[in-house]
Amino acid sequence: MLTSLARTRSDDATTFYESRQGQRTALLLNDRLQSLMPPMRGRRILGIGYTAPYLPDSADCAVSARLLHPQTQKIIRPSRRDCIVDSGRLPFDDLSMDGVLVVHGLEFTRFAPDFLRAIWRTLTDDGVLTLVVPNRSGYWAHTDATPFGHGIPYSSGQLTRLLDQTLFRIEHHSGALMAPPAALSATHGRLMERIGRGARLPCAGVHIVTARKNVYAGTPLIDEKLRVPLPRQVAEPA
Repeated sequence: MLTSLARTRSDDATTFYESRQGQRTALLLNDRLQSLMPPMRGRRILGIGYTAPYLPDSADCAVSARLLHPQTQKIIRPSRRDCIVDSGRLPFDDLSMDGVLVVHGLEFTRFAPDFLRAIWRTLTDDGVLTLVVPNRSGYWAHTDATPFGHGIPYSSGQLTRLLDQTLFRIEHHSGALMAPPAALSATHGRLMERIGRGARLPCAGVHIVTARKNVYAGTPLIDEKLRVPLPRQVAEPA
């Protein structure tokens, strides 16, 4: 299991997740993530952002990486190895990760397409990308009381276009954190999650997306008569 601490104010994130509200938030999001992420027992998963509350313990190994120029931060799990990386040049081999989980990451990157292309190269061809991203129209993006109120939030359409542009195929896209931060409680929160998902309310605090590499999007078509590649319509990530 590879984890990454993002270029957010990670001391603030650590303080948040040590609070009662942060623990309730992690509980609700983990309920959703456990139902969406594929089994990771014995597999390799890279976490990017602030993912310590969310990574499955069943994965294979653990490394904690921070994006360049982070602010001083406290490591939640000191047993994990740590490194600092450039969001557009992840220092991992091509096709080396079975899964990538991004929480408190995409909204803080300087150039999101480069970041997702770096993830694309790192994932195996059947690997899964899981994104948790603040929803532009949700309550959580409009208060700085939680880490989801920092960075650049995304609308559903923006996120869909970005993933399509970077050659990812969305498998699942839903919302979570339906209750406003100030009204969050364990019982009330779970009730609101069930109601919100059933009614498809647009007020979700975050998008949760799972996607796989669209490995055929950059494959040249072959003219069977001439046996020469036809021009590509979509460029494969560099």
